[in-house]
Amino acid sequence: MADTPKLPAGQDWKAITPEDSPKTPLDTFADPKLLDLATAKLSVGDPAYDIKSRIYDYSDGVERDTGRLFHLATVTKEKPVALIFGSYT
Repeated sequence: MADTPKLPAGQDWKAITPEDSPKTPLDTFADPKLLDLATAKLSVGDPAYDIKSRIYDYSDGVERDTGRLFHLATVTKEKPVALIFGSYT
């Protein structure tokens, strides 16, 4: 099992945790279920999980449903696909 993540040196967990929170960040980092979620289960070359999602148009700054569906398994049969995930937090 990997080492339990720790807050950066000098980080005050109380400053980033709401007073009514039942858990601190340290509790969350130590939760085995969440550690499992953070552990990669795929290796290079493994097939990606199939994803289906509605396609939205944001070209005018507003979310508009195009009525189309993105289906990863279908698209990957036509051409290579790169998926990029990020966090804005």
